Amino acid sequence: MTVVKSADRVIQILETIGSKNHGMTHGEVSKVLGIPKGSLSLLLSNLVARDYLTFDRLSKLYMLGSKLLVLTGRYLSNLDLVRVGRPILHELVSEINEDTELAVMKGNEILFLYKEECSKPLKYSIAIGERAPMYATSAGKAILAHLSEDEISIYFSAASLAPIIKNTITDPEVLRRELNDIRSKGLAYGREEYHHGICAIAAPIFNLYGNVVGSIVVTLPSVRFNSEHKRFIEPRLQSAAARISRQLGFDSGSKDSAGDEMERRTTYI
Repeated sequence: MTVVKSADRVIQILETIGSKNHGMTHGEVSKVLGIPKGSLSLLLSNLVARDYLTFDRLSKLYMLGSKLLVLTGRYLSNLDLVRVGRPILHELVSEINEDTELAVMKGNEILFLYKEECSKPLKYSIAIGERAPMYATSAGKAILAHLSEDEISIYFSAASLAPIIKNTITDPEVLRRELNDIRSKGLAYGREEYHHGICAIAAPIFNLYGNVVGSIVVTLPSVRFNSEHKRFIEPRLQSAAARISRQLGFDSGSKDSAGDEMERRTTYI
């Protein structure tokens, strides 16, 4: 691949400065990238003039500028969860050969937006557009666990944890403990809580701002829900969710720090 040196340097500058939360000085950028200071000065000046970078005269620090946010917003406005997730779900199903769905929060319920079916004859078919209670599904719990504490409290005050089948969780404290466990492990499980004989594993999907916007769920008969098969599915499911999140602009490395700086918001459809 032919690389245009000046264009490559601009990309390197933006990526390098963007990797530091508090910006970088001219000398620091020059040292990291090995760009002569004279050449670097011209590039930095051009980027500042076009608002791709900002420069603080007091601290002498360069930081990412507003123009990048404009471009990012245009990119994200052209995305939707199904379009991004469709090829990734297809690959996942090819690997694990179990039904897989994309779900989002709609009010106090889960709405299934898209699905990929496996080739196995024994399975549970979820219809696109089907809804289900958040508290009784792994897809719902994966999202619920990553809401803010205020949003979780609002959910509990509004939702009725009515028993659906024998294993449905109806005790708010039990559900809260499970949500804490989901947050720490990154996966949610449904163990015959909504349909007899059906289990599921779900992973959350995040957007640019670190907000949970949906989940990927693998649905399978309880007869296949064993330790060995779960160990096979789990890392592949988490990888698929991470890939979708990255394409939506999520940076897992900055999630914790971002959460300290802004109130987590949740995107609904």
